Amino acid sequence: MALSKARRTGGLAVLAAVGLALVACAPPSDSDSKVGESGTVKVGFLSPVTGTAAAAGTEMREGWELYWEQHGTTVAGTKVETVFEDDAGNPDTALTKAKRLIEDEQVQVIVGPLLANTALAVSDYVTREGVPSLQPVTAADDLTQRKQHPLMLRAGSYTGSQMNFPGGKWAYEEGYRKAVTLCPDYAFGWESCAGFVRAFTQAGGQIVKQLWFPLGTQDFSPYVTELGSAGADIAFVATAGGADGARFIKAFNTFGLKGKLPLLTNCCLVDQPTLRDAGPEAEGVYSVSYWAEGRDSPAVKKFVDGYKQKYGKIPSLNAAGGYITAEVFAKALEKLGGKAEAEALIAAARELTFADSLYGPLKYDEMNNPVGPVYIRRVEKNSDGEYWNVVVKTYDNVSQFWTFDKDEYLKQPPYDRNNTGL
Repeated sequence: MALSKARRTGGLAVLAAVGLALVACAPPSDSDSKVGESGTVKVGFLSPVTGTAAAAGTEMREGWELYWEQHGTTVAGTKVETVFEDDAGNPDTALTKAKRLIEDEQVQVIVGPLLANTALAVSDYVTREGVPSLQPVTAADDLTQRKQHPLMLRAGSYTGSQMNFPGGKWAYEEGYRKAVTLCPDYAFGWESCAGFVRAFTQAGGQIVKQLWFPLGTQDFSPYVTELGSAGADIAFVATAGGADGARFIKAFNTFGLKGKLPLLTNCCLVDQPTLRDAGPEAEGVYSVSYWAEGRDSPAVKKFVDGYKQKYGKIPSLNAAGGYITAEVFAKALEKLGGKAEAEALIAAARELTFADSLYGPLKYDEMNNPVGPVYIRRVEKNSDGEYWNVVVKTYDNVSQFWTFDKDEYLKQPPYDRNNTGL
């Protein structure tokens, strides 16, 4: 059903009256407004398919499309139609494209964007318009913390800090006591480092030095040199994926640190795009993530086989995020008989539980964020001669607040390069 500007304005009147942002598909007085009454739900999908994050954005879209190809685009009698937009990984472009999707295309649900800075740029606008949104990959902590929006669910990703808390605990449990960190100098990097740092120091470890690099760094030699001379017994290194991961691995090995300085990375540094490039140079590297393509699971095997058959490659975290977000949306829509008002759609998605999703046992907290396992992984060669991540240890039921008191945690300022929990 097409949503007129007047009807969205009516939805904002409801927001002012009751404190909730609703998609107004009927006059404001009609509290039974439904998304999908025309037999179609129109989804706006935002991801970068050009720019530095193009590969990640393309794979996020591929995961989304694979789900609908395998399961069909009709749910409970309602057809799901997707309109794709390229945000180029740019916050201003993302906001412009979100406005076009909502105001011109009249979409009823937004999926995406991918990067933390783009998601933060569009989230306020999307919620003000009364449009529910599902996040496949975005890890920006505050989207489900200090700036939590009632109509946004982080369906396919954990927060940046959440996914790295277990890495800090694992490093200490393995006997390491002094760590040096290297992370990208923007929100995702700050939060990735903070997760590791807070859990490592909570356990009793010491951070001897923290280093930051800009996205798209061409030469990691200066950073690798500093890692080697920091006096640490383990290095935690994060990237946002893409070419940065392969460049770092090659520099780390070239300077002779492989086998000399133990290395733990975040999810993205040894995600599939890096492994396709770095190959054997990354073998043996440990990492921490909620996605492990080599995990022994029927759900993972089915997805990996299906994705590889269609696209000719092992799926990355971004592809998994797109797929599981489609699954969450489909199951929530099915629960609501194919007809869902905005608030009801997010509520139905939040109530879902999975015994074995692509990420393992999964549920959502009261702030619309996943609670589930996080894996310590190791890069190994599989029977097909390809490199992937296998699980060496599992931390179950990891919350975005880790073991900290939620209320006290939310009183603290957001993480940045000067505040990573030390």
